[in-house]
Amino acid sequence: MTASVISFALGLTIFLFGMSRLETGIHDASRARLQQWMVRRTHTAFGSAISGIFTTAILQSSSMVSLLVLAFASAGILPLYNAIGVILGANLGTTFTGWVVTLIGFKLELQQLAIPLMGSGALLQMLYKHDTRKRALGIALFGLGLLIFGLNIMKDGVADIPEQWDISVLSGHSSITYLITGTLIAGLIQSSSATMMIVLSALYSQIITLPDAAALVIGADLGTTSTTILGSITGNRIKKQLALAHFIFNLVVDALAFIVLLPLLPTLLQWVMISDPLYGLVAFHSLFNLIGLIIFLPFLPLFSRWIEQRFVSLNTALPPLLSIPAQVPDAAIAALNQHIRALLVEVITLNMRNLHIRTETLLIDKTIAEPLALSANSKQHFEERYEAIKNQEGTIVQFAIRLQQQPLDTGQAATISKLLQITRAVVYSAKTLKDIRQDIADLRHSDELKIIDIYKTHQQYHRSFYTDLSKLFLTEHPKDYLAEQCQRLKNINDAYHKQLDNKTLELARSQTVNGESTSTLFNINREIHHSAKSLLTALDYWIDLSNKASVA
Repeated sequence: MTASVISFALGLTIFLFGMSRLETGIHDASRARLQQWMVRRTHTAFGSAISGIFTTAILQSSSMVSLLVLAFASAGILPLYNAIGVILGANLGTTFTGWVVTLIGFKLELQQLAIPLMGSGALLQMLYKHDTRKRALGIALFGLGLLIFGLNIMKDGVADIPEQWDISVLSGHSSITYLITGTLIAGLIQSSSATMMIVLSALYSQIITLPDAAALVIGADLGTTSTTILGSITGNRIKKQLALAHFIFNLVVDALAFIVLLPLLPTLLQWVMISDPLYGLVAFHSLFNLIGLIIFLPFLPLFSRWIEQRFVSLNTALPPLLSIPAQVPDAAIAALNQHIRALLVEVITLNMRNLHIRTETLLIDKTIAEPLALSANSKQHFEERYEAIKNQEGTIVQFAIRLQQQPLDTGQAATISKLLQITRAVVYSAKTLKDIRQDIADLRHSDELKIIDIYKTHQQYHRSFYTDLSKLFLTEHPKDYLAEQCQRLKNINDAYHKQLDNKTLELARSQTVNGESTSTLFNINREIHHSAKSLLTALDYWIDLSNKASVA
């Protein structure tokens, strides 16, 4: 008995590792196309569900699809309505694993292919270390070989169990016991594929009957929601909303399957003319998930609106950048973009605070004014806010480095590099003004009216400058318009710098200010000019990034 159990456990381990390699290979080979397809095809309830079914069937991993959905939703690429639709579709897509396991592991004698598949997969990985697509194909083939090899070990190991185990000890247990057992198994091992493999193996060896196996599978279907529930405990609002949607859907569908469909199982199989218990089990698994999806789809808009109203009291700030999965580059880049925009808002309001410019004096509409006002109302001291900006910069760089370690195409790599340039330019603008903070304060409190006049001139110019800059950075505009306005602001900034230097020269010639004060005024003019110029450089990079995105 012990040897059989150990053999089964080892086979299960090899199977799970093979499945993970297969998932990784398929994901790396088709990552960009699948992600683009998911985003483009989720505009309707039906499209979202089909996207979830198709992507899960291809990737052979509902957890991988959940990762993609969560990443896209957190980054704002995928609205909650669409994300829920994909999650519901993934529930049906994951039943495809059962069909693959049944066909390959129990119905076809494919164990002779295991070694050739692993060998060819290993060869591809060695020969094409720098060719991402071919190397990914090698990983997938190696994983498929391991999967078949593990299945065969499990099948041999479990074959001896009925001879050594008195099956009668299981007789008399109710369906609810099997339901709870399936829930616990799936919840503990956190894998629907492994749970289905265990149930199919037990059914194949006649340790359990088909109705008992069906009850286990229903329970396992509910137990798999523990992954998203556990992951949402410390997550942001959208993470909790998706976990709640997943749990409610599975709870309703599994309750329907257990109460209504399970008693009708023999009749259903007879109706579809399936006599083999293994095919009967995977067909039942697919059937109740399909029925649940059909029932839910018409109510998806209503269901999504209800979900959106949950957890509304939670902080709606951007999720921590380092909590975003870097394994989904498109979503990670979108999240990076959002955090850099948030950093820009912090820098603009800190620079305005340095010059004593209030956000309500900017001539901007409400959508732009709200984030600026929220940032400006921070109770932190100036130095604390500047340190927070530096910490944000460090987090962005750390996340970008992590992201650059992922398989990226040329466009993604260039985008990350450009976003880092934007970050450095924006933070340099804040540093430049911080370094002359005391000099600006001295201007403001000067006894000389002409010096105070220079300070007020700086205030007036920058009130107009930050009004225009906020509009360009924080609202959508055509690329040509952005480029034209950016060049206009550069010309105005250069002309303003010359104007202030000339005014400073006039004060020096008229001996209104002494030599030390003249030097300080020139330094202030130069640093203020550089601060504004850095923000315009960041805008230039942003426009260039937008142009590349539109071409792609």
